[in-house]
Amino acid sequence: MMKVFRFIIPFILFCSLSFADKIAVATKVKGEVELMKVGKKKFIDLKPGTILDDGDKIRTGRTGFAAVIFIDDKSTLKLKEDSEVVITGQRTAASISKKINMDGGTIRATVKKQNTDFVIQTPTSVASVKGTDFWLLSNPTTGDQVIGLEGIIGLVNSETGQEVDVTVGMTGSSTPDGQVAAAETDPNSVPSDPSAAQEGPSQVRIYLEGPDGTQKVLVIEYQ
Repeated sequence: MMKVFRFIIPFILFCSLSFADKIAVATKVKGEVELMKVGKKKFIDLKPGTILDDGDKIRTGRTGFAAVIFIDDKSTLKLKEDSEVVITGQRTAASISKKINMDGGTIRATVKKQNTDFVIQTPTSVASVKGTDFWLLSNPTTGDQVIGLEGIIGLVNSETGQEVDVTVGMTGSSTPDGQVAAAETDPNSVPSDPSAAQEGPSQVRIYLEGPDGTQKVLVIEYQ
């Protein structure tokens, strides 16, 4: 019989005590979303509540959407349709140095103030932040766009090393031929966030199995 335990506690505290060897949890999954665990060669369906390890790969299909929360500071990463990322993180004493390797697609990163690095790398660019909110649209053929919603994003072109700071209301671009630029954001270019309309506490279920085969589910609610 599966036992259910409900906790309404600060998510960061619970995770720091119980999942010190993990880096993130998938909180929302809609449509076609797949996961390839680090060291594996096949994709499986990603389910809400899945705990993510350093090196796990997530990809979304044509109708897919996924949201991931990092367990040290509640920074979030949202993947829209046709996106593919590898999530990596190196733990220090009190935080996780995060790096997202993005093959292509559209993601939104809402990053809490960092004591360590938060970096997103694409085939064209590197975006690094300390605490901010932005969209990143990446296409290996045409390049990257970074839409600043909060804070400052440093956008560096991998080919030439040219860099531009992207601030609120600005869109930075980085092209495969090495060019970077920033201009005022066209409001019509900002992607829609499928989870933006949700209000109140969120919930994630984490499924565990003990050494004797007993299954338990932890239901965690967080703001």
